[in-house]
Amino acid sequence: MPPDKIDGVTNTKSGKARYFYGWNIVAATFLADLSYAEHYTSILGFFFKPLQNEFGWKRSAIAAVQTIARVTEALVAPVVGPLIDRYGPRVLMPIGGIVVGLAMLAVTQVDAIWQFYLLRGVIVALGFAFMGRMVTDVAINNWFVQKRGRALAIGRLGGNISSIIFIPISVFVIAASGWRTMFVIFAVVTFLVVLVPSAVLMRRRPEDMGLHPDGESKAPNLHLTNDTDLTEATAAPEPVWNRREVLTTKSFWLLVLCFGIDNMALQGLNISLAPYIQDLGYGDTTLAAVTTFRAIIMAALLPLMGFVAEHTHRVPVRVAPFIIQGVGSFLFLLAGQPVFLWLAVALYGMGGSALGVITEVIWANYFGRLSLGLVRSLGYLIAFGFGAFGPVAMSAVFDLMGTYRPAFGVLTGVFLAAAVVIGIVRPPTARRYATATEMSPSRRSGS
Repeated sequence: MPPDKIDGVTNTKSGKARYFYGWNIVAATFLADLSYAEHYTSILGFFFKPLQNEFGWKRSAIAAVQTIARVTEALVAPVVGPLIDRYGPRVLMPIGGIVVGLAMLAVTQVDAIWQFYLLRGVIVALGFAFMGRMVTDVAINNWFVQKRGRALAIGRLGGNISSIIFIPISVFVIAASGWRTMFVIFAVVTFLVVLVPSAVLMRRRPEDMGLHPDGESKAPNLHLTNDTDLTEATAAPEPVWNRREVLTTKSFWLLVLCFGIDNMALQGLNISLAPYIQDLGYGDTTLAAVTTFRAIIMAALLPLMGFVAEHTHRVPVRVAPFIIQGVGSFLFLLAGQPVFLWLAVALYGMGGSALGVITEVIWANYFGRLSLGLVRSLGYLIAFGFGAFGPVAMSAVFDLMGTYRPAFGVLTGVFLAAAVVIGIVRPPTARRYATATEMSPSRRSGS
């Protein structure tokens, strides 16, 4: 008897899918992440000197645009999160792609700092809230459980490849044609890799298509404890949360504190890395090589980190990325010597590669799939609030003291403090449980 076909997925007699549609979600995420380079604070650092030279803006004033962007994303997140749970990325991402692309084109016309803040800080951030990592990570977490870490890693690989591609391109284009040309390139890339792929490929949850996470023939157990290995799951209802329940959960606040202070450190370090390297006397060629090297390290390690992230029930897996980044931050204090510069960048990239995936796996494992958009949006609101102060704080240290060195010392301590917090946090117990089918929009609207 020929195999059945359900929504483009071919199933064998045993019920195991030969090809699982969830990998289309990963592919759409990978493509969308190719547009993410402009959103990285490390890329924004390349625009510091040309903007200073043209407009006379201070570094702290330029860095403030990233603070505005983070605050905007944080404030919008609680609105977007429930929309992800209800409508999914297929509805939200094309809207975000259009907004981001048009706003980046408009940035090329600015001649005042307030215009830069409005377009790059507010409107671009609004668009990213609808098409960015919060949306795509929730989508992948909905489609995968046992293979959650590796799926997230592959999807996020697009962002790392984006950095590898656009770091040298940004350095060359800004030097040869000016910073405005680079924003046009960012806009065109956003239109190409977000609009059509997300509209065609993205779906909300596998249950909406008659499937189950990971392509399994029956639903996995998503009621996880801190000692649960994802490979040992069995069928069970999933946790359901409302806003009040999330905000009164101790584990939520410990995770937010941990990821929030880490986000603050990362945002501050990312935006200051390029000017710091230049201030040490290294040329544009070394700057491009070092930052590209970091992106290559992150991309090369990401698939491995995806597998490692599937074991976040083990404390060392959760703690190690923070310690690695703390050591990397300390070595930046010695970066006047090339060997320490390259070593610091390597460790910083290694820790960042692991943490990006582990963070999302922890949120999904601790709170489940069905309310993940809501949970992540509340986490974004607070964690991004922390992160918003990183760029301005780092740049303010430079403006006041003429060096970033004191800030790097503080960052070392911040990363180590986050390592302690993540080591003690435990998964919460939900008050309510339901199946994904019971939480579908059609079932809820009909009830």
